[in-house]
Amino acid sequence: MRQVWTYAARDHSGRLIKGEIEGETRPQILRSISEQGLIPTQVEKKQDKTTFGSILGNFGSANRERLIIFTKKMKTLHRAGIPILRALSIMERGADDPQFGEEIRSMREDMQSGLPLSKALARYPHRFPPMFVASVAAGEASGTLDEVLDQLSTLIEKEMVLSRQLKSAVRYPIMVIIAVMAAIFVIMSFVVPRFVGLYSRFGADLPLPTRVIIATSHFFAGYWYVILAAVALLLLLLKRFISTEKGRLRWDEFVLRIPIFGDLIVKANIARFAAMLKILFHSGVPIIACMNILKETATNRKIAEEIGFMSESFERGREIGVDPDKYRYFPDMALEMLQVGLESGSVESIMGELSTHYEAELDYKSRHMTALLEPILTVFIGGVVLLLALSIFLPMWNLIKVFK
Repeated sequence: MRQVWTYAARDHSGRLIKGEIEGETRPQILRSISEQGLIPTQVEKKQDKTTFGSILGNFGSANRERLIIFTKKMKTLHRAGIPILRALSIMERGADDPQFGEEIRSMREDMQSGLPLSKALARYPHRFPPMFVASVAAGEASGTLDEVLDQLSTLIEKEMVLSRQLKSAVRYPIMVIIAVMAAIFVIMSFVVPRFVGLYSRFGADLPLPTRVIIATSHFFAGYWYVILAAVALLLLLLKRFISTEKGRLRWDEFVLRIPIFGDLIVKANIARFAAMLKILFHSGVPIIACMNILKETATNRKIAEEIGFMSESFERGREIGVDPDKYRYFPDMALEMLQVGLESGSVESIMGELSTHYEAELDYKSRHMTALLEPILTVFIGGVVLLLALSIFLPMWNLIKVFK
C-alpha cells in the first residue's frame, strides 16, 4: 500500500528543500528523491491521522478551498495565454498562506530546471492528490490542460458540497445525543443525590428504577476516574488498531455497515468515483491506470479494495461482472453502467450520468436525515426520560403512604 513520506533534501546549490512524496518503501522513496537531482538528508513516514473526515470517507483535506482557487487561477491564466512559469509567479505573490506560496515558488524553480508541471505538483501530495496530478499530466500530453483544470475545479467543488452534506447530516443526531448525555450527567450528579437524602430520612421503600439510578449515580461518583481512564484506554487502543492496515480495513467496513450513515457514505464514494473516472478517462488516462489511481485516492479501504478487484479484472481482460462476494458495497447499477460504458466507448458520458444520479440521491437522503432518525431518537430520548421520571417520582408515592 502506498503511503505518504515527509523528506528533507538539498539540491546541487545546497538549498534545503522539504516536501512530501508517496511510495511504498524507504529505498523507493530515496531513489525517487535522487532521480529529481536532490540529495536526501531525512525521510520519515508520515503518521496517518484518523479524523472525523477520514471516518466518514472525507473528500480531500482542509486545503480544499486553496486547491480550488489554485486550479481556477491556473486555468484562467493558461487560457489567457500566460506561460505557466509566469502564472506560478503571479500565484506565488497572491498566495494567502506563506507555506503554500513557498511551495509554489519551489514548483516554479522545478519547472525552470526542466520538470513538467505535473512532476512539480507530485512533490506535494498533501496539496495535490494523485488523481489531480495524473489528470494534469494527461492534459499536458494532450494539449488540453485548460479544459482538464476546468473539470478538476468543478470536481473539487462538488467534493466540497458532498463533504458538507455528510457533516450536516450527522450533526443533528450527534448534538441530540450529546445533549441527552449532558442532561443525564447533571441529573446523576446533582438531582438524584438530593432525592436520595430526602427518601432516606423518611425511610421510604425505593422501587427498582430508583435503586438502579442510585447505584449508577454512586458508581459514577465513586469511580469517575476509572471510567475516564477506561474510555481513554479504549480510544487509544482503537486508534492504534485503526493505524494498522488490517484494522483500518475492518473499521472502514464497520463504518459502511452503520444503518443510514453507511448508505450515505457509500453513495458519496460512488459519486466521487464516477466523477473522478470521468475526468481521468476524458484526459486520456488508460482504464487500468485510472483504477489504480482511484484505488490509491479512495479514503475508505473497503471501497479501495473493490476498486482493486475491478483493476484486476481489466488486467486479465475480463468483464467486471456482478459478484456479491467481491462487490458488497459497489451497487450493481454502477458496475453494469461501467461495463456498458466500456463496451460502447461512452465511459465519460455514462460516468457523468452515474455521478449526477448518486449526487442527487445523496442530496435527497442527507436533507431527509432528520426525518429518518426522528423515530429512533424519539424512542431513545423517551426511554431515558421515562426511566429518570420513574426513578424520581415513584418513591414520592411511597412517601405519601408514609405521611398517611
